[in-house]
Order: sequence, then C-alpha cells, then structure tokens
Amino acid sequence: MRNAKNGFSLLEIAIVLSIIGAVIAIGAPRLFDKKSETRKVLREFIVAGKDIRSRAKLNGTTYRMAFQLDAGSQSWWVEKSSRITLIDKKKYAAEQEKAKETFQKGDTKPASEFQIDPAIFKRKQVLPGGYTFKHVESGSQDIIATSGMAYIHFSPQGLIEMSAIQIEDPKKNVWTVTYNPITGQADAIPEAKSLKDLAR
Repeated sequence: MRNAKNGFSLLEIAIVLSIIGAVIAIGAPRLFDKKSETRKVLREFIVAGKDIRSRAKLNGTTYRMAFQLDAGSQSWWVEKSSRITLIDKKKYAAEQEKAKETFQKGDTKPASEFQIDPAIFKRKQVLPGGYTFKHVESGSQDIIATSGMAYIHFSPQGLIEMSAIQIEDPKKNVWTVTYNPITGQADAIPEAKSLKDLAR
C-alpha cells in the first residue's frame, strides 16, 4: 500500500510513454498526409510545365495541357501537335464545344490535330480523391472553363499561354497554379486567383 501511494514505478512510466509514442507514430502521417498530397499534386503541374515547354522548343512544335473538367472525371494529360499550330479563338471555342459533346458520348479521343504524347505521362493523370479543378483560365483566349475541356498551349518559341489552374483540395482550400508566359516559371498560390487578379 505504501509503494502505491508514492507514485508510478519506472516500468509503468516506460509502458505509458511507449504507448503514447506508438499512437503518435500511427497518427502523425495521417495528420500531415493531406498537406503532402497537395504538395505532390501542385508539384506535378510545376514539373510538367517545365518539361512541356522544353519539349516544345526542342521538337519545334506546339504542345498543350488538356484538362477534362467534368464531375467524376477530373483528369489531365499532354498532347503534341504534328506541326506548329496557330491558335485561332473561334476554332478553339468550336473545338471545346465539340469535345464537350464527344465526352458526353463517352469517347475520349483528342482533336485530330493534336495527339496524346506518352513521353511525359504514360497515361492520363487523375486528380486524387477529394481534389477537383475549380477552373482553368486561358488568358490569350479569354476563356474560363469550369466544365468540359480546357487547354493551355506551349509554343515552339518557348512561350506559354497566360493561364491559371485553380485546384480545390478535400478541405475546400483553393490553390492556383500559374505559368509565366515568357520565362515558363510556375507558381503555386495558396488561394483562388484569376488572371485579372494577378494582373493588378
């Protein structure tokens, strides 16, 4: 009885500390998993942007990031043109409408002028569960896409369309990935920004 009143033994304290350590070891990765997942998602766009820009210059042709923004099918991939492609606004808008109809029919073939380039990604990239594209904005085309298809073009001269990709994480935080049209530098901004906001 006298020993019990004096406090815990060294063995009891060691057991309690080992239990607490085990709980922290199991729980800590889960607490920080979403942050690392978000960093991974954003890093993919930053690295891909640099790679696509380099390939467009090296191969002397037009590349583009293609996005499918429909609910339940949040994916993106890289397409390469067989030649230097000048972007016509009317043609681009018509292509978007055609692509929207195509995807509603379940056919995922890209426009004939561009073909999926497996050199960067072997398959279409799908956003992790809980992540969604809020919108993809293409400055030179004055288009903000929230559904259907969207594109960001990379020219063989090393130029990138002014663009902003908004991605929402599972906690409803919105991140914006932007590309500098001249240097190709990509930035991840921890809030929702449009090109008009960034121009101010």
